[in-house]
Amino acid sequence: MSRASPETLLLAARRRPLDQLESRLVRRHLAAPDASGRAVLDALRYVISLARLTSLRGREGRTLAVGSAMALHSAWVKEEVEKRLVGLHRLSDLSGTIGDLVQRTREVRGSLLANLPVDRQELEAQVCRRTLVVVSGGGGGAGFVYPGVYHRLERMGLTPDLMVGTSIGALLSLFRARHRTYDQAVLMEGARSLSWSGIFTVLESKNRYGLPATLKMDLQGVLGPIFRHPEGRTLYLSELEIPTYVVSTGITVDALKHDMDYYEHFFDGEVQRGAQAGLRSVAKTMQVVREFLSRPDALVEVVLGRDAGTERFDALDAAGFSSAIPGALHYDVLRSDARMHRILDALYAERGITRLGEGGMVANVASRVGWESAAAGRLGIRNSFVLSLDCFAPSLRSPLWIPLAEAVRRANVVEHSRFADLTLTLTRTLSPLNLVPSVRDSMTAMRWGREALEPHVPFMKEMMRPIPRLGG
Repeated sequence: MSRASPETLLLAARRRPLDQLESRLVRRHLAAPDASGRAVLDALRYVISLARLTSLRGREGRTLAVGSAMALHSAWVKEEVEKRLVGLHRLSDLSGTIGDLVQRTREVRGSLLANLPVDRQELEAQVCRRTLVVVSGGGGGAGFVYPGVYHRLERMGLTPDLMVGTSIGALLSLFRARHRTYDQAVLMEGARSLSWSGIFTVLESKNRYGLPATLKMDLQGVLGPIFRHPEGRTLYLSELEIPTYVVSTGITVDALKHDMDYYEHFFDGEVQRGAQAGLRSVAKTMQVVREFLSRPDALVEVVLGRDAGTERFDALDAAGFSSAIPGALHYDVLRSDARMHRILDALYAERGITRLGEGGMVANVASRVGWESAAAGRLGIRNSFVLSLDCFAPSLRSPLWIPLAEAVRRANVVEHSRFADLTLTLTRTLSPLNLVPSVRDSMTAMRWGREALEPHVPFMKEMMRPIPRLGG
C-alpha cells in the first residue's frame, strides 16, 4: 500500500510545518522585496531551520537523534513566527522585533555543540544547506514535458540531488540522472531511436515477473545502447550519477481478479482495430486500473533503488516494470540474466508479491518517497526542496482522461502532495497515448515544460539559496 510509515509520519509532523512556514516567509519577501526584508528573511530562515533539526551526525559517524530535545524549542519557534506574520505586509516591518528568536536560537545552538559530540561544521551544514529532489509522475506520452523542466533547472544552476520517478517519469528520470550535467542531446538521441514497432510487439510470450498484457515492451533493445556501462552491460540504478529511485507496484495474489490469460489478451481486439480503437482502449484501461485501485490493501509500494536488495537493479528494467499497465503493457525479464533473476526472486519472496507493474497504482507522483528519503538522511543533508511534476492531473484539456486521472488522484496523489514544496501541474502536454512522439512533438513538449516552470523560478532560486550562518 502507498501509506506513510510511522517513522515518516513522526518526521513529517515535526518538520513539515516548519518547511511550510519557511516557504511562506520566502513568498512574503518575494512579494515585497527590500534590503531590510532580506536581512529578516535570512535570520528567520536560520531560526526555523535549526528548530527543525531531528538528527545530526556525530564525530564518530554515529547518528544522534535530537528531535526530542528540540521539541519544545521547535514548537515555540513555530508559534512565535506565525504570530508575527499575522497582518504583516513586508518582512522589513519585523526589523528590530526578532531579537528574542535570534538570541534563543544562538543559545540552543550553543547547548547542542556543548553537550553533543558534534562539530559546528556538521550542524551548520544541516541548518544552512538544502538538497533538491525532483519527482516525475506517470502519465504516458504526457510526460514528455518533463525534460523541458529539467533543462530549465539546469539553466538555473540547479542540479537534482535525487530523482524519483513513476512510469514515464521513471524513464525520463533515467535520462536526466545519467550524468550530473544535463545533456539534452542524449534525450534527443533516444527520441530519434524510438519507434512503435521497435518498442512494442503483440507476439505471445512467457511471463515470469510482470503481469501479462497484449503489448510487450522492449526497452533494452531500443534504449540499451544509451544506458550502456563500459563493461558492455546496461547500467544499474546505483551507477547513475544522480541517485534515482523508481516506484513500481508489487501485485499480490489477492489483487488479481482474473487469471493470467485474461490480462494477456485484454486488448487484442483493440490492437486489431488499430487507430479507430482509441476511445475503447482508454475505457478498458480505466476499467482494469480501477479494479486494482479498489484493492489498495493488496498492492505493495516497491521503491527500486531504495528498497534493500534493489540498489543494483537494472535501470531500464526498473523503468519498464514501473510503466507496465495491467492488461495493456507487459514488461518482463525473460532474458538469461542470473543476477537480475536473483534480485527479483528475493524481492518477490521478501515482499510477498507475485508480479511487478505500473507504479502509478501506488504512487503516481511519489512526493513522499522523495521527501522521506531526504529527511531520513539518505542524501546526507536532511533539508530538501521537493519539486513534484504532475502531467496527469485532471484537466479539461484532456477530458477523455479525467475519470482515470481523478481516480488516481484520490487513490494516492493527494496523500503524497503534502510532502511537496512545489507541485508543478502540467496541463499543456502531448496525449497520454502518444508514447512514441516524433522529434518535433518532443521538442514542443519540452518547450511547454520550460514555460510552465518559468513563473516559479524566483521562488525556487530563493528556497535553494544557502542560508547565511547566524553570527554569534
